Amino acid sequence: MTRLPSLQTLQAFEASARLHSFTRAAEELSLTQGAVSQHVRTLEGRLGTQLFHREHLGVVPTEEALHLALQVRQGLGVLERAFRVEPEVVALSSTVQLRLSTLPSVARRWLMPRLPDFRRRHPDIEVLVEGSTGLARLDHRDGVDVALRYGPGNWPGLCCVKLAEEAIFPVASPEYLCGRSLGDEDLDTCTLLRHPTQPWELWLQAAGLFGGEPTVGPLFDDYDAYMEAAVDGQGLALARRALVRQELEDGRLVRVSESETRDVHAYYLAWRPGVAKTASIEALCLWLRAAFTQPGQQNLPTEPSD
Repeated sequence: MTRLPSLQTLQAFEASARLHSFTRAAEELSLTQGAVSQHVRTLEGRLGTQLFHREHLGVVPTEEALHLALQVRQGLGVLERAFRVEPEVVALSSTVQLRLSTLPSVARRWLMPRLPDFRRRHPDIEVLVEGSTGLARLDHRDGVDVALRYGPGNWPGLCCVKLAEEAIFPVASPEYLCGRSLGDEDLDTCTLLRHPTQPWELWLQAAGLFGGEPTVGPLFDDYDAYMEAAVDGQGLALARRALVRQELEDGRLVRVSESETRDVHAYYLAWRPGVAKTASIEALCLWLRAAFTQPGQQNLPTEPSD
């Protein structure tokens, strides 16, 4: 028979994961910071894995800790309900609202079609999506709780969980190619469409082409317009796998080269540590990570912003 960790150890771990702080967990549980830290070390030793990254602003739970914290939270909730004295009138359960900021292209092309699945799995969490090209502050001034961002993942003062990486490769319309089969060495004869957040240089270097970043060719600020220009036959675009999946399937775009490379940036879910909605944010985070593992859904359309 498996011997379970003590209830206080589980409470200390759950509070630390939710609050991203041993100190705040200690205050909530009326323990010392040292006692909470010891409980966490005991659990880490029992599991044989690190559960938190220690940082100067607090502690950040690992991926394993996020999964375990949800399970422990559910278990503690069962115990709490079992020993709760129910009032005569049962109040309606409250719904937590999460205001999420992300790029309009991400919201429209990837997130919104998939949110019904999250709602079915978490009916007590309502995600309100704000499409914006600006970088959300993630504080009470803008009212945004969490952001789906693409970038380096090292935003100061934020909890950042990596969700997915992305592959990039060139595409063009069949009309532009006119039946030609281009090799990488032939690209210097083509019109390269440009987008400020999607430089060609990274892919060119990975393909062994060292011409540097193109300085001529149509320049687009909007990512959707950038892809539509490629569909219209104006030139080659440097695409991301998920963004052009539909266009590749229906033949409006084709891959020009088999060469592809991983971008230096990745997708992250970012939020302020210690917020009251941490448990709901972590549930959203786990759902997003699972969504990325579905066949054909590993990546997202990207522009480096929220």
